[in-house]
Amino acid sequence: MKEAIYILFILLCSGCVRHHSNIAFENKSFEDILGDTSLIDKDHVLFLIRMKDCVSCDLLQEGAFRDRKLLQRLSDKYMCVEQCIDLEEDKFVAQLLYEYSFPMIVVFSKRGILEALVIGNRTAKELTLMLDKIEAHRGFVTNTRNRFVLNDTCYVDLIKKTVNAFLALKSEDLGKAKDEIEASIKIQPYFYNLYIGSQIYKELGDTVRFIECTDQALKMNDRFDNLLYNSIKEKIGNPAEELDLVTSISFEKTIHDFGRISSEDSVECSFLFKNNNSFPVIIESIKQSCDCMEIIWDTKPVLPQKIGTVKVIYKPSSKGVFMKALFLTISKSNKIIPLHIKGVVI
Repeated sequence: MKEAIYILFILLCSGCVRHHSNIAFENKSFEDILGDTSLIDKDHVLFLIRMKDCVSCDLLQEGAFRDRKLLQRLSDKYMCVEQCIDLEEDKFVAQLLYEYSFPMIVVFSKRGILEALVIGNRTAKELTLMLDKIEAHRGFVTNTRNRFVLNDTCYVDLIKKTVNAFLALKSEDLGKAKDEIEASIKIQPYFYNLYIGSQIYKELGDTVRFIECTDQALKMNDRFDNLLYNSIKEKIGNPAEELDLVTSISFEKTIHDFGRISSEDSVECSFLFKNNNSFPVIIESIKQSCDCMEIIWDTKPVLPQKIGTVKVIYKPSSKGVFMKALFLTISKSNKIIPLHIKGVVI
């Protein structure tokens, strides 16, 4: 008898859940959803971004998201995704939008265009008005000002191009990724598009631009940037770890200090490295940060346990302190090794 009552209770509860929530929130990543739009069977994708132990998030779910008409409308026209994030993990949508207020309702079109960004606990009536505007194509819908202080058109375009670059990088369409991220950075450089740019240039083997984007991103270190992008900064805070240097190639030194030199003279130095691998390696390419250096290196394979040489001839172009870089790419690896020369021209 007790078992029968218990089963009946479970069935009744299950029925209540279905009755009050006729919408299924999926737990998928942004990449999974918009990376293949053929999988989207609705005109729009709505993300409900919430945070653990967020009172406003709970109020939104217990209030507006229990309204039957609103839920039915969402179920009919929107692919709905719920994401609960915390401070310690990557939070793609928040990082992409440069926004960190919760709850956050974000709507994209099926083509990945940002259509709405609504912050805070909203009523069912307010959310219904939001959907009306979206479906009437009245432009970007929001109740907050973006932190870049861009107009809505520029902000939507910034996010669109950053999304395109991210998805193109994931699909290994590096040409498109490069074009889109450069267009994004031209509108407004911020940590996330610079970070994505650094990963694109890394894949393209453009070591100079990789370093530039990484450095520029890491210099964005105000309180808000540190909060929103801390999980990524921890990954790239150690340049050697981010560059994934070839530890099987050991250099005698990676920085050469010329000290004080005359502006009339050319100076030179050599970087020696040992091949610790069990197979020969070749320096495939060396890129430099300026045309003031002439670089000569061994073009033949360096055998295991043997020494290779990179010779640098520096021709001063102006007086003052200098620090110049060159970036090596080794065969059998897409890893990058940075070397530096420095000194003072008098």
